[in-house]
Amino acid sequence: MIDLEKITDPSFVKDLSMKELKELAFQIREFLIDNISKTGGHLSSNLGIVEITLAMYYVFDPEKDKFLFDVGHQSYVHKILTGRAKDFKTLRKLDGLSGYISKDESKYDIWESGHSSTSISAASGMIVAGEKDRVIAIIGDSSIMNGVALEGLNFLGQLKDKNPIIILNDNKMGISKSVGALTKTLQRIRGSKLYSKLKKFLNTITPTFLSGFVHQIKRGLKGFIQRDNIFEEMGFDYYGPYEGNNLKYCIKMMKKIKNSKEPIVIHFITKKGKGYLPSENDTEGDFHGVGPFDIETGIQYKNDDFKNYSKHVADFLCEKRKEEQFYVVTPAMKSGSMLNEFAKLYPNDFFDVGIAEEHAADMAAGIALLNKKVVLLFYATFAQRAYDMLLNDISRQNLKVIIGIDRAGIVGEDGATHQGIYDISMLSAMPNIKIFMPKDDIETIGLFNYAFNHLDSPIAIRYPRASFKIKSYDYKYECSPEWEIIKKGNKANVISYGPDVVRISNLDLDINVYNAKSIKPIDEIMLKNIFESNLLIIIVEQVISSGSLYDKILNFKEKNNYISKIYSLSFNEDTIIKHGKIDDVLDRYGFSDEKIKDFILDKIK
Repeated sequence: MIDLEKITDPSFVKDLSMKELKELAFQIREFLIDNISKTGGHLSSNLGIVEITLAMYYVFDPEKDKFLFDVGHQSYVHKILTGRAKDFKTLRKLDGLSGYISKDESKYDIWESGHSSTSISAASGMIVAGEKDRVIAIIGDSSIMNGVALEGLNFLGQLKDKNPIIILNDNKMGISKSVGALTKTLQRIRGSKLYSKLKKFLNTITPTFLSGFVHQIKRGLKGFIQRDNIFEEMGFDYYGPYEGNNLKYCIKMMKKIKNSKEPIVIHFITKKGKGYLPSENDTEGDFHGVGPFDIETGIQYKNDDFKNYSKHVADFLCEKRKEEQFYVVTPAMKSGSMLNEFAKLYPNDFFDVGIAEEHAADMAAGIALLNKKVVLLFYATFAQRAYDMLLNDISRQNLKVIIGIDRAGIVGEDGATHQGIYDISMLSAMPNIKIFMPKDDIETIGLFNYAFNHLDSPIAIRYPRASFKIKSYDYKYECSPEWEIIKKGNKANVISYGPDVVRISNLDLDINVYNAKSIKPIDEIMLKNIFESNLLIIIVEQVISSGSLYDKILNFKEKNNYISKIYSLSFNEDTIIKHGKIDDVLDRYGFSDEKIKDFILDKIK
C-alpha cells in the first residue's frame, strides 16, 4: 500500500510490479471517490483515465517528455502522481489545489487547459518550435470533435519527422453522451467484434521487436473489415482501439508506440466513472462535475427548497414552449444548462451540437434567417469561443437570436478559465445586440418574456451561478428592460445589475440604488436624471472594467458635459481571478457585502 500523500514525484511508478500498479489504480480510485465526495469536483473523467495515466508515467519519462492534458479536469490522477495528493482536501478552494492544470502548482503541469480541444494545437507549436523530447497530447471527453482539435490534427498529421503522440481517451461522453456524425465515425473506428478479438490476440502474442510488422498486417485486416479511418486519412499512424481500463494492455501498447517516428494516434476506450457504480451508470452528466455527495447512495447534497438559475431558465423554456414553437441550441450544455427535460419533451426543437460553440452560434443564425425564434445557450466562459460568429454572423446581420449567457460573473470553484467576467466587454463591442441582466428569479422570467415578445435584434440575457428559494411563478410575466430605482437615499447614486443590485440595496447606507437591467443600450433618460442630481455615482459590476457599463456611463458623461464624480468597482482586466467558493472569491476581490459597503463609504465620506 502506497501512502499517496507522501508521493513527491512520479519516478516511483517505474519500479512497481504489475500487481502493485493494479493495486495503486484501485487505491487512486478509492482516494478520488472519498475526497471528491467531500469537496466536489470532476469525478467521472478522472475515474476513467486512471490506467492511461499510470501507463503514461510507467512508459514515458515525465522529467523530459511533455504531457499536455486537454480539458484539464481529467488531470486529477496526474496531480496525485506528481505529489499533490496531500492537497486534495483543498481542491477548488481559495488558495487551494486547482481543479485544472496549473503551472503555478507543478513543473509537470505544462499546458493550462480549462477549455477543451486545444492540446493538439499547443503540441504542434511546441514541436515546430524545436522541442526535442516527446510531446504527448491527452485528449478526451469528446474534445476531439471540436473544430480546434480537428484543425490541430489537420496540421500535425503532415509532420512526418516530428513523431508527436496523441492519446485519445474515448469514453463515448462529453459532459453527457457524445453526439454528432463524428461520434458515429468513432463507432466505426472501434470496429467489429471480430476485428477487436483478432487484434487483441495478435497484440498479446507479438513480441515488441515485431510490433511494427504486425501493426501493418492489422492495418490491412482492418482496411478489409472496416471502410475508413479519419486519423489515417489525416496522416497519422493509428493504433487502436484498445482497452483503456486494462492497465497491462495500456502499458504494452504504449511501449509499442513509444519510439515511433511517425505522428501517432493511440486510441483507448475507457469507461467514464470506472469503479464507482453511480458514476458508471450516469448517461446525463450528473457525475461529470459534482458537489459533495453521499458515497453509499451517490446522492449529491443539496437543499431541495432551492434551485439555480440554469434550472430556472430551463423551466421557463419548457413553459414557454407550450405557448409557441421555437428552437433551443446548445454546445454540449444539455446537462450543464439543465435542458434534459426540454430535450425530452421537445426533441425536434432541441439541438445539442457537442463541443462546438462556433457551430452552435452559426446554426442559431441560420435558424433566425428563416424568421424562426431560437434560443442559444452558452456558459459565459464558452461564449468567448464563438466571438467571431456572435459578432459577424449574428450581431452584424442583426439576426433575432435570444442568447442565454449562463454563469455570468464570478463562478467560483472552476477558476480563472471559467470566470464569467469578459462577456459584457465582448458583446458591448458588437452592433445591434442588446444585453440584459435580471436582478432576481422573477425578473429573469420577465426579461426572457420581453425578449420573446419584442425580438427585433439579438438579445443576450445574463444570469449568474447562484441559487434561490423556490416559489410559484407567473411564467407569462414580462418586464421592461428600462432602469429603475429600487432604494432611495441622499449620499450617492449606486448603479448595478444582477443579484448585486439586491445585495447593495440591503446595505445600511443612505444611497440611491439603481437597477441597470439593460447594460446595452443604457437608459439615457434615467442617466440624465441621475447626473442632474449632482450626487457622486458608483458603478458596481462583476466584470472587467474595459468595455463595461462604467465605460458607457463615462462616455455619456463626456458627451453631455456632466461634472459628477464617477467611481467603478469592477475587475482590472489584468487581474486573473482565482478559484474558490463564490463567497470567498467575492471577498478576496472586494465584492463581499462588507467590502462593497466599505468601498461606498470611502467614496461618500
